[in-house]
Amino acid sequence: MTPQYPESVRTNWANDPVRFTTETLGAEPWSKQIEILEAVKNHARVAVRSCNGSGKTYIAAHVVLWWLMCHPDAIVITTAPTAHQVKNILWREIRRAHHQNAGAIGGTLLKTSLDLGDKHFAQGLSTDTPERFQGFHEGHILFVVDEASGVREGIFEAIEGSLTSENAKVLLLGNPTSLKGTFYDAFHKRRGLWKTIHISAFDTPNLVNNEVVLPSLVTPKWVADAEQNWGKESYLYQVRVLGDFPTESENTLIPLKMVELATKSDPPLDSTNSSSDGLVEVGVDVARFGSDRTAICVRRGARIVSLDSYRREDTMKTIGRVARIAYQYSPSAIRVDEIGIGAGVVDRLNELKIKHVQGVNVARKASKPGQFANLRAELYDGLRERFV
Repeated sequence: MTPQYPESVRTNWANDPVRFTTETLGAEPWSKQIEILEAVKNHARVAVRSCNGSGKTYIAAHVVLWWLMCHPDAIVITTAPTAHQVKNILWREIRRAHHQNAGAIGGTLLKTSLDLGDKHFAQGLSTDTPERFQGFHEGHILFVVDEASGVREGIFEAIEGSLTSENAKVLLLGNPTSLKGTFYDAFHKRRGLWKTIHISAFDTPNLVNNEVVLPSLVTPKWVADAEQNWGKESYLYQVRVLGDFPTESENTLIPLKMVELATKSDPPLDSTNSSSDGLVEVGVDVARFGSDRTAICVRRGARIVSLDSYRREDTMKTIGRVARIAYQYSPSAIRVDEIGIGAGVVDRLNELKIKHVQGVNVARKASKPGQFANLRAELYDGLRERFV
C-alpha cells in the first residue's frame, strides 16, 4: 500500500529535499551530498564527478525517493553501463533506504523497480537498447545515470529526447574515467547547460578531519595507499582519489606532458657520432592524391631539422623532394613507408641509386615478437623512450 500525502506536504518536500531526506528518511548527508540534493531541486541538468567512496550513489538513491514522494505523477528512470551495476549498486541503495522507511514510502519494491501507482514509479534499465529510454514525457520525470562515463552515447541521446517537458531533469554521476562523451562534455564544452559538482577524496569528512568519522566513506589510509601504489601523477590517482578527469586516457602510450616538455628542452647530444648534432635520418610517409598528406621529416640526432607535408602530389614529385634532401643532407638512412603506394617510391629511389633507402612495413613481425604485436607497436615504443 502506498501512503497518501496531502499536496501541501508534497510541496514542502519538493522545496526542501535536505529536510525531507533527514527528517522523513532519516539520512545524514554531508556537505557535498547536500549540494547534490539542492542542485537537483534547482537545475534541470546536474553532473557529479567524484572520487571513489564519496557516497554519491547513497545520495542518488535518496534523490530517487525524494523525487517520487514529492510528486504524485513522478517517474524515475535509472541506468548504468551494465545490468549488474543497475541492480547491485544504485538499486541496492534504493532497496536499503526503502526497507528502512517502508511505512513512509510504501509501494511494491522489486530488484530494479518501485511501483507506487499508475505513472508513479521508478525503474532501472540496462543500456543494451536506447529505445527503452524513449517515450517518457508525462508528469515529473527524472533520469539518473550512474557511472556515467561508461554509458553509451545512444542512451544519452534517447534521454535528451525525453527532456522536453518543463518538469524533466537528469542527474549524471560517476568517476571521470573518459575524456570524451556526454559526461565529459558536461564539465567542458557544454558546461553552460549543466550544474556541475566535483568531489575529491580530500573534500570528504574523513579526509577533512584526517580520521574516520564516517566508515562508509573513503579513508585517509586508502588515499595514502593509493598515493604509494599509483603515484600522484597517475591516471588512477587523478580519477579515483582526486575525482579529476585524467590528463591522459588510461591507455596513452606517450603522455602529452612529455611531448610538451620535449618542445621546451634541448635534445641530448648523440655520443655515437663525432658531430655534436648526430647522424641525419629521413622519414617519408607517402599519401599521393587522397585526403591525407605526404609527410617528410629530416632528423639530425634527436633534433628535427625539418618537417613538411604536401597534399595531392603524385609520387614523382615526392621522389624528387626526397632526392633533393638526400643530396643536401647525405642521410645515413631514408626510411619510407612501403605499404601501398610507398612501395613504388622505394623502388624508384633505389633505381636512382639514392643511398641508404629502406622500405618499412609496420605490419611485419617485430624484432621482439614476444613483447610487441608487430613492428608498428615496437616503433611507437621506441618513440616513447625518446621522451623519457
